[in-house]
Amino acid sequence: MILKNIAVIGAGASGMMAAIAAAENARVCLFEKNEFPGRKLLQTGNGKCNFLNESDPLPHFRGSLSDSGILSAVFEKYDRDRILRLFSSFGLLYHKKNGGYYPRSDSAASVNDILIEVLKDRGVLFHPQVQVKGIEKREGSFYLDLFHLKHNKRSKDETPFDAVIVATGGKAAPKTGSTGDGYYFAEKFGLSVARPLPALTRLLSPDPFFNDNTVRAYVSVKLFIDDSFSASSKGELQVNAGGPSGICIFDLSGRASRALKEGRSCRISVDFLPELEEDEVFSLLKKRADKIREEDPPTALFTGIFSERLSVNICEKLENLLFKGRSFHGILNDTLIKDVSNLIKNMCFEITGTGEFVISQVTSGGISAECLNPDLSSKKVPGLYFTGECLDADGDCGGFNLHFAWASGLTAGVAASA
Repeated sequence: MILKNIAVIGAGASGMMAAIAAAENARVCLFEKNEFPGRKLLQTGNGKCNFLNESDPLPHFRGSLSDSGILSAVFEKYDRDRILRLFSSFGLLYHKKNGGYYPRSDSAASVNDILIEVLKDRGVLFHPQVQVKGIEKREGSFYLDLFHLKHNKRSKDETPFDAVIVATGGKAAPKTGSTGDGYYFAEKFGLSVARPLPALTRLLSPDPFFNDNTVRAYVSVKLFIDDSFSASSKGELQVNAGGPSGICIFDLSGRASRALKEGRSCRISVDFLPELEEDEVFSLLKKRADKIREEDPPTALFTGIFSERLSVNICEKLENLLFKGRSFHGILNDTLIKDVSNLIKNMCFEITGTGEFVISQVTSGGISAECLNPDLSSKKVPGLYFTGECLDADGDCGGFNLHFAWASGLTAGVAASA
């Protein structure tokens, strides 16, 4: 049997998985800008690598692949259980905590090392510190224009490849090598690319509430675009200088990023006590108010409820919205407590921007579903495949984006080598 020659561009999570899948039935060359595979993978989950989630991934994604049904087909074939079985067959021990799956070592290096070992076992030829500058197709075969970073030398590789899998990532975390190369290749072949924007990143707000990098609180957050509800999320809020951060904010950032680029208005509503109803908050604050002495500051209303620093921030917000220079003690009545309760459950902040790609975890936007077949091959260029973050599909925090990396890499790798 004559084996196909397949080139995989990019040795991130989806690229390694694509190479592993393709190498079962083909000769595979894996090209990577960095000295070693998986540089971005090593940073995931704060280095612990939350590589899957127990939840259905589909509701946690946005983008044209989600809307088109391609994403559904990819996840149906490579669901959570199948990915877990695959990693077990590779030799990875894992455990589950808080709904996420992690390597037993709680180290992303364990996942990366296992994948590198499987690449070697399957005979994948790894080309480190080689940047693919261009892809050309002629007479049914693909040829690569290469730049050897170590030697500062450009060369035309005359190896004919039967298929090329582009797994170059998006534009987030560019220090790991994700600089939007896949979009360049796609556009050169006339494929449509939805504008790449930062996602899983912080939000920016001019509100003086965001003035300290040490305040954290468990909250529920709602995002409103043009005053219409868009999405919600729960988790730890980080009150960073210049705007909010934290996982609950990251999950909303992709939507906010796209809306702001379209010139639409954005705001978030924060519930600082999501485990309580508003009447319960009122009762709680009423009891606190009965214990406050004349010499106590306004923050005493939140003693035992919020941290001292968060109480200060909230009271500064209340001063602007409710107190307005009046004596706190002179107006501390049921009406004020009701207003405070409402604000604790629904404190709004204007959002004016997001973090840049350099501090973002993933990219929103990318190569559009309209250009792709269900196996992630190009409709226009047979033999050209795309996987992972360079596609128009971005998910929430919690292992969902890595699930898509594994599933899309397997989909493209199997199809390319068939």
